[in-house]
Amino acid sequence: MSKKATVHRYIHLDEVDPLRDAAHDRDLRYDSLGRRIRDEVLIVLAIDLGLRAAELRGLKESMFRLNAEEVQIPGHVQKDYPNEDISPGSVTMRLDPYNHFGTVRLLKSYFNSEWHRERGSDYVFPSRQSDQMTTESMRNIVEDLAVHADTTVHRSDGESADPSELHPQALRHSLSNYMLGDPDTRLVDLRNRLRHRSISTTERVYEHFQRR
Repeated sequence: MSKKATVHRYIHLDEVDPLRDAAHDRDLRYDSLGRRIRDEVLIVLAIDLGLRAAELRGLKESMFRLNAEEVQIPGHVQKDYPNEDISPGSVTMRLDPYNHFGTVRLLKSYFNSEWHRERGSDYVFPSRQSDQMTTESMRNIVEDLAVHADTTVHRSDGESADPSELHPQALRHSLSNYMLGDPDTRLVDLRNRLRHRSISTTERVYEHFQRR
């Protein structure tokens, strides 16, 4: 019996702006501009860089070279390769290569915000209680924004999905879906963006996207 394919959730890029708008809705949760920008940054970096929640949590402002429009992510921040003795090395990633999100401008505004400076932390995503948000908090924020924006979430098996099913990993899948739909994007480009150990991993994980 063949192994059942994993079902991925994802959104189309036209759903990203409503999510970003939801982060600034005063009725949602926060009345702090800085925290609203932080939540918007969470959405943008998750889908722009294709990072997992634990990797997003480990990001530091000092890793970003905004004038060069890039971020250097050390190996210890990245997820270890499963069943491998080798660990990921440091990787430099271009910010917003498809010019969809205005990532650099958003980060400059966020890093210069009074709220972020008052935190006194180098981490990109601090909370009120700690230098770093928990991955659970990140998942909750993405879910809250998706529900508030009534986001259309898709499933790779074609079944319907609820907005509450959106999470940081689904934003990673959303980037993959977009890149595989771009005729100028090679599979190796997706592999490099997602930082898979090998291209065979990319082929296996996203076989269902390629078949569409």
